[in-house]
Amino acid sequence: MAVRFGAIVVSPVMTDDAVPQELYEQIAEATEALPPPPWSIAGEGLWSRVHDLGDGTVLKIVRRHGGLGSGAAKLAREAAALERLGGLTTPNIRVPRLIAYGFFENSYFGSGPALAGWLRSERLEGRTLEEAGLWGLAASERQRRGEDIGAAIAEFHKTATAQAGVPTTFGDGLVQCIDEALGRISALAQRERLARLKDIWLAQGAPPVFLHGDINLQNILYQRNGQIGFVDFAGAAMGPAEADFRNLDGTGTIRDALYRGYAAVAGAMPDLNRCRMATAVNAAVTLAIHGDAGHPREAFRRRAFLDEMLRQAGVEA
Repeated sequence: MAVRFGAIVVSPVMTDDAVPQELYEQIAEATEALPPPPWSIAGEGLWSRVHDLGDGTVLKIVRRHGGLGSGAAKLAREAAALERLGGLTTPNIRVPRLIAYGFFENSYFGSGPALAGWLRSERLEGRTLEEAGLWGLAASERQRRGEDIGAAIAEFHKTATAQAGVPTTFGDGLVQCIDEALGRISALAQRERLARLKDIWLAQGAPPVFLHGDINLQNILYQRNGQIGFVDFAGAAMGPAEADFRNLDGTGTIRDALYRGYAAVAGAMPDLNRCRMATAVNAAVTLAIHGDAGHPREAFRRRAFLDEMLRQAGVEA
């Protein structure tokens, strides 16, 4: 069972190479047998740094600011999702068990970034697809891996929805992404098309399932026993199943294998038009986060990609 620990009064520090003793002492009050620092770094993202505690658990330190939205909201969403899923385990898929989490009341220390809070969970064994050398595999093996992933996503949707129910508190993840992107994108034509996409998406009437919300090659773990693990539930939501394919359009030759594997378990292919709409939302999020940063060609590509994905989704200029 998750231990709820309200607002911790602490002066957190930057998530740098060493996590100060003060931070450790405050978190240790809310979770038993917390190993003391130093902690090795297991992963880094826009919103957080994940530390491997070496005892079969990981500690995620969440920043207040990163991409779109708020770090505190993402932390609360992940904790709620893991709490509902309760370490979901089947012969084919795994979800980490939540141990404890908390929020920082005092979020600044020195020159470090503002921190929202922390979350401790079970550490899942396994390697990501990229770590497993996906692109160096023979074509037939890549296809098999793609089918495995598609089947695992379908099984996750079925079992997670059955276990978690349909909590309205999570809302439609894709609608939330559109709203957050509209808060950053200034081009009037793209804003109008995104607003139309939102209306079309909501009018689909597809049955909602419990969504991971951010399935990508870094959040899927292949385990030695053949199970597939899903990690990082900060984007957990409800909505049509196709929303969980929004990050997978760039997987190239294995994309069709993903769809085949999904259909084998779900009993039907994902709706390809909804998949295209989800990919368009992902393009909007990328543009909203990065804007015109980097070389001018990169900014042009982001805008052109969003325009093309909107066109493919049926939202013409």
